[in-house]
Amino acid sequence: MREIMRASTLMSVGAGLLLTLGAAHGAEITDVIDAADGDDPFDMRIEVEYRRSLRRAKITREFNCQPSAPGRDHEADTCPGAPPVGELLHVKELRYERITHEVLPTVRVGLWHDLELKVEIPIVATDTQSIRFAGDGGNPDSIPITAAESSIAPENGGNLFDVPPDMPDRGGLGDMLFMLRFSPFAQERDDLRGDWTLELGYRAPTGTVMKANNEAVGRGVHELIVATALSRRFQYADPYGRFEAVFPFASQNALFKDYGDSQQHVGPGTRAGFMAGAELVPYDDPNSGVKFFIDIGLGAEYQAEGRDYSELFDALGSATAGRDPVPDPSNPGETITDPCASGVDYDVSNCPRFNPDSRSPIAGQPTDGLTTVEEHITWKTRLGAGLYLSRYAKLSGYLALEHDTEHYLSHADVGRDLDNSGLVEADDTLANEDGIGGYDPAEHNPVYVPAIDAVGRRIRVEETTNFQVGASLSIIF
Repeated sequence: MREIMRASTLMSVGAGLLLTLGAAHGAEITDVIDAADGDDPFDMRIEVEYRRSLRRAKITREFNCQPSAPGRDHEADTCPGAPPVGELLHVKELRYERITHEVLPTVRVGLWHDLELKVEIPIVATDTQSIRFAGDGGNPDSIPITAAESSIAPENGGNLFDVPPDMPDRGGLGDMLFMLRFSPFAQERDDLRGDWTLELGYRAPTGTVMKANNEAVGRGVHELIVATALSRRFQYADPYGRFEAVFPFASQNALFKDYGDSQQHVGPGTRAGFMAGAELVPYDDPNSGVKFFIDIGLGAEYQAEGRDYSELFDALGSATAGRDPVPDPSNPGETITDPCASGVDYDVSNCPRFNPDSRSPIAGQPTDGLTTVEEHITWKTRLGAGLYLSRYAKLSGYLALEHDTEHYLSHADVGRDLDNSGLVEADDTLANEDGIGGYDPAEHNPVYVPAIDAVGRRIRVEETTNFQVGASLSIIF
């Protein structure tokens, strides 16, 4: 009987120890700073994180490849299987690279039991971009692109934009995040349950809005963020999952404007994503607060179509910024900044101007650099590690890799067919004998840019990779 009681006591102590280990230091993704908790009236954490990202991509453009006509030399036929009307190909044009260095101070303050206010203050130290003609991609049989093959910056002039384009080095205060985080269930308080955290955030347009002729980093967007995260600590592992949705709304001073009529999109599209993974905890001492963990995560984010900043924002914007006004051929006596030539004989087919058939105030004007970006998915993977030196300090770091699915950077529709004629007619089109059809400016999308949005001239991004590395120091009060 005595042996049974002794074994029972040992089992109780062991179970208590395991539960204590499980309750200490939950997964970072669900950890909430609290306050007014018994003899611990106030908690706060100050963190400074450094991030570096390297983004690379290939940029292609649509090309209508025509088969050889009968009797011609078919050895020169580049698309022999194409139908008589031709075949749309995505032809490589450019290589894109962007390097960003960012410092992210974060303050987290406990407000009540398992209720926290989190504030992020992004500061971009440098944000540099470069665009060049595409090479052979490591394939000696592939032809490197030069001005002789390019449709974006052809050697005979009429550039969509210069290659390499004149793009600013950006930096400064970004858009701040304010977020409330609450855990209705916390494993620290109830060992039979895991952690469940709810998040409601607001990203404010605190940064100066990015324009083609400045060095700012703000996007001019209000963002509402709704998220939830779950985790459950076991002895040596803490699996987790997080789901997030982001709803953007253009601010008053943003480049995103509603020009009316049949405009397709005003601002960026909604985002939604998830991250799932686990923290592996080989060492955790609740008494001293020392803990070492390894974080492995996989996730994805869906980006809905919208009018947004893209890899070509500065390149397209710089094609029109700072040019001297020249006569406007569509409005005698008026002048316009011509993005394509020094005179009036510009190449309209490669000139980035807003829809000339709309009746908006921007009709025929040079584009501001924003484009309609097609929906796509970003796949994410992350490997991190952290070390709590004590109850009062933590060091952490991570490596991350992201990949975007291929998508168009210029995907605006010309407008909407309001009269059921089957077409959105140009301004020189008359109604047929039945009175159907004819030009109606209300049908036209004001932000449609024929030079890049017309089928056969659209621009696409492929082979996108984004490498990230980060390190942070946290002071815990």
